Amino acid sequence: MRRRLSLRYLLFFLSMTAALLPTLLVSSWFQQQLHEHETAMVQEKHLLIAKNLSLVLEQYAQQTSIVFNGLSHSLVVEHSAEDLAPLLEGVNIYALAEWQLGRGQHFFYGSLNSKLFANPPVQLQVALEQARNNRGRVIFSGVVVEGLAQPSLILCLYQGQDRYWIGALGTQYFLKIQAALNFGEQGHAAIFDQYARVLAHPNQQWYLHAENLSELSPLVKMRKQSSGVDQFYSPALQKEMIAGFARVEPTGWRIIVPQPLAELQQQSTQLQRYAFVISLLCLLLVGVVTWFLACMIVSPIRKVVETAEEISHGEMGKYVQLNRWCTPVEIAALEAKFNAMAGEVYTSRTLLEQRVKQRTAALSKEVAVRKKAQQQIWQQANFDPLTKLPNRRMINRLLNDAIASRSGEQRVALMLLDLDQFKGINDTLGHDMGDMLLQIAAQRIQHCIAEGEHVARLGGDEFVILLNEQAQGQRVAEVGEAVLQTLNTPFQLGIERVYISTSIGVAFAPDDGDSIDDLLKHADQAMYVAKQQGRNRLSYFTASLQEQAQVRRMLANDLRQAVAKNQLHLHYQPIVEISTGRLIKAEVLVRWLHPKQGWISPSDFIHIAEETGIVLEMGNWIFSQAVAQLKAWKEQGMAPIQLSINTSPKQYYEAEFDVAQWLQELQDAGLSSADVVMEITEGLLMENSPQVDQKLLALSEAGVAVALDDFGTGYSSLAYLQKFDIEFLKIDRMFIENLAQDGDDLAVCKAIIVMAHKLGIEVIAEGIETALQASLLEEAGCDYAQGFWFSEPLNAQDFAEILAGQASLLPPKC
Repeated sequence: MRRRLSLRYLLFFLSMTAALLPTLLVSSWFQQQLHEHETAMVQEKHLLIAKNLSLVLEQYAQQTSIVFNGLSHSLVVEHSAEDLAPLLEGVNIYALAEWQLGRGQHFFYGSLNSKLFANPPVQLQVALEQARNNRGRVIFSGVVVEGLAQPSLILCLYQGQDRYWIGALGTQYFLKIQAALNFGEQGHAAIFDQYARVLAHPNQQWYLHAENLSELSPLVKMRKQSSGVDQFYSPALQKEMIAGFARVEPTGWRIIVPQPLAELQQQSTQLQRYAFVISLLCLLLVGVVTWFLACMIVSPIRKVVETAEEISHGEMGKYVQLNRWCTPVEIAALEAKFNAMAGEVYTSRTLLEQRVKQRTAALSKEVAVRKKAQQQIWQQANFDPLTKLPNRRMINRLLNDAIASRSGEQRVALMLLDLDQFKGINDTLGHDMGDMLLQIAAQRIQHCIAEGEHVARLGGDEFVILLNEQAQGQRVAEVGEAVLQTLNTPFQLGIERVYISTSIGVAFAPDDGDSIDDLLKHADQAMYVAKQQGRNRLSYFTASLQEQAQVRRMLANDLRQAVAKNQLHLHYQPIVEISTGRLIKAEVLVRWLHPKQGWISPSDFIHIAEETGIVLEMGNWIFSQAVAQLKAWKEQGMAPIQLSINTSPKQYYEAEFDVAQWLQELQDAGLSSADVVMEITEGLLMENSPQVDQKLLALSEAGVAVALDDFGTGYSSLAYLQKFDIEFLKIDRMFIENLAQDGDDLAVCKAIIVMAHKLGIEVIAEGIETALQASLLEEAGCDYAQGFWFSEPLNAQDFAEILAGQASLLPPKC
């Protein structure tokens, strides 16, 4: 038995949670605010200390420069260095000399190691060069430790004629200031020269050796900013530090005032302990109060439950009696209502027996209703609700029965029908008209079969006919002919009169399979052949169809590797301005060089790519290769050319296809959106898919032209041409191949051209193979032409030769 949680414990835990959670949240928030406030105050404090210290050192540098400059002039005039000793010592200058290139130094005060100046250190050399470039200005060198008794700064003042005044400045003043700034346990100040070497630091070894700490984060930042605050890891203390820093102008000395972050968080840590103790006390207090309240509420309820259980066992006359002094008003009301209810139970029991008798009589009526409902469920499970024909489940059962009951050479024929052009009518006229068409088609098909034969709807626009057939197959031919004729008759859908046809595939059991799945698969292969042969016909399944299906599967497997193995190649067919013959555009065509079968036509593999989904990867590859080739031609100085790239409807349906990716490729290649044209088919516009609409509109908004291929073979309307900003119409070759003066095809071409021009759309005629066709289309006002009369599709190298060698006209192919 599943154990349930007591109400007493539930109230206790909920109350404890409700009391403790706000305390923890407030404590956590307050601690975070305090920590942030402390950090901000420390950052401001350390930055202020660093800036004040930089001002002090700036004043010290100015004072020292003034004293040194004045002493230099005094020594030149009076030659009394010993008299100036107090002033020199006051600014920590412990040696003063005149130094000249090639002649060494002459000391006026103190002494230095003569070897130092015979081979000056790098810091001194840089300072002397700066003093020479800034005559009259005192220059401070970086800290020098080589050859000196103590780390020192060398003051340099150029006098002309390769003569310098130099002074040795001790770092006692820096050490004094640094030693005075200590706060916390490990907070301190550190002073560095302009080259990030230590001038004053708590670490005596770093000070004595003028340690180079140029990679320390605050010192790196001071290369670009004069002051600020930084957090960094101290390798000396092995702790995270927060530091204010400032640079001393114009000497370039650098000051850092660091302190460990752990010291700043002590108050927050202490507060966290206090909050924990307070939370425990609150938890204890709330727990005691909550437990008392839970008991006060649950105990009366438990008594009510126990009394109810006794009444359920037949012990009538039981009542609940509670302690009045601690019973809440609501519980007291519950007691009163329960006792009143207990008094009515006995009366209700009598009434219940009477109602049971009445209900028994009603049950017989409900049984009849349920049987009717079961019949409706069976009907819905086995018949199509729209056409009232058997569905796939029912036809599967009828097929199994027919196979089991057949005798001798008798066979069971399964005919699979698919309505041609149904999708276009459904999208154009709406789903209501499409449903009406399916209902009328179902009635017509039923009139073509006899008693004992069955027709079912599989779904969509697919139907199945089930026949018992003799060896010669005469009945299938009769029914097939009747179905083709009746569905080829016009359909009146309201005020619309529409035409459709059907493609039929036939498979026999048991010859072609003995299950509905096998027969449907084989009938579908036969129907595929019927559609390829022009639709509105019947086709039988044969072993060769199975072989063809196998070939298609093998071809699909090879096609999956074609892109990766560089078996696909692009060819370019010129599109010329029909009035001048100038090469303006080119259509990009893909070719497959199979390693065993050689060149394979696109008509043999494009539909496979679309069925298997490979067309998305192939489309991206074609676009990338075309863009790369166009970029290469431009870089070679070729004449401008616009490439027209075929796209498959499958690409626009797939969520993985991203228009932005193609636009980015154009931008990365340095091309504009006007350099390419995307060719789409009329069927794509008829899908009325928001996803397709969004991608087509994205191309138009980006300035990429869209061309409508094979125009005149579908059901698209003028509204779609305006909605998607179509810029080019390509007249299908079926209107071109039989083009003649005063012919119907020429009238269709002229109508398309006039309509397109009225809408601001240019027209491209494809498949031109004769001079007559080109002449008639030029007279009709066609804008561009494409076909073997001008040039067959060429590989990139041959096309580049034409592109590079043309003057103004592309000569027609003879």
